Amino acid sequence: MVQSPVRLVYLLRPTVKAGILLAVGFSVLAFVSTPFLMPEIADHYGISLGSASLIGVFQLGGFVIGSWGAGRWLQPRDPVFMGSLVAAAAANLASATLPAFALLVPLRLVNGVALGLLAWYGWVQAFGDDRRMGDVAVAGPVVGVVAAPAVSALLEAGGVRLVFAMLAVVSLIPLAFGYHSEVNELPRDRKRHRAVPAALVLLACLGLFTLGGSAVFIYAVVLGTGDPGLTVTAVAVGFSLNAVVAIPGARLKATRKIPSPWMVATAVCAIVVATTDWPWLFLGALVVWGFFFWAAIPGVFDVLASRSRYPEERVGDAQALMAAGRAGGPLLGGLLLDSAGAVTLGIVGSSMMVAAAVGVFATRTVAKPRADR
Repeated sequence: MVQSPVRLVYLLRPTVKAGILLAVGFSVLAFVSTPFLMPEIADHYGISLGSASLIGVFQLGGFVIGSWGAGRWLQPRDPVFMGSLVAAAAANLASATLPAFALLVPLRLVNGVALGLLAWYGWVQAFGDDRRMGDVAVAGPVVGVVAAPAVSALLEAGGVRLVFAMLAVVSLIPLAFGYHSEVNELPRDRKRHRAVPAALVLLACLGLFTLGGSAVFIYAVVLGTGDPGLTVTAVAVGFSLNAVVAIPGARLKATRKIPSPWMVATAVCAIVVATTDWPWLFLGALVVWGFFFWAAIPGVFDVLASRSRYPEERVGDAQALMAAGRAGGPLLGGLLLDSAGAVTLGIVGSSMMVAAAVGVFATRTVAKPRADR
């Protein structure tokens, strides 16, 4: 499980150091694990699935805190990287003991903060550089190729404890590879500069896009095992293939010129996943979702960087807004599923994604790239 992503990282000949890419990529394991862990956590503690979802909400909330705060108060330096990995390992190791649920939730918060710091550290190395952004963007899908099947197998073999223990171990692997920051010292006064209107619109679109998408995607297992009649294993394979096709999507430079069509294509996948009764169509939409999503995101980041006066500050904002969208998605999706059903979930989620695509297209058209970019 560990060797495959490492070999893929080197095979892709990245321009960002391998340790940084592995840290960004392996952090995906924590998020991929959450949909599989929630039912097991609910059973172990005798709580509802809604209550168990707090481990995901707090983990993503921590991610928001880490990625948003890092750009304001920290420098992208080695101690930040190393400390974040150690903190993630400690939080996951403590989680493996399955303490009281009231303690498990803040432990996931700590893990989320560490993951947010790692994401910021990785993206700040690449923001504004087309090739580097592709390398960082592809790190997650590379690990995602094996993440869902691996988590499913570990749960079957050793339960929740083994999954948390695995997360603790892989959190430390990037330390064995190169991770020294190549970013110049950021201003020491740490004075925050207000984002220009175009950047604010793009940040809002990123948050809206991930909110609508995660509201559907996080419940893919529930949706796929419902009317389409798929097994959990089949849906897990769909997740894995989703990550496979995401790799070329994230690396193709041509996809970044106009990201909005890729955002709309992702929205189409969302409504299909939420509403179709045909298993082959469900799996097809779930798989190509990965390509469309990762074809869109680096392009939006490129537009954001070119329309920002201080792109190094906007990288943390972008990660935080996307994480906030992912954190709110499960709550929104659960509410819609319980109260109105899957069709309404698909309509609402995809509509939010289309609205975000329109916002990005309009901003890209009206706000021209800054002369200093």
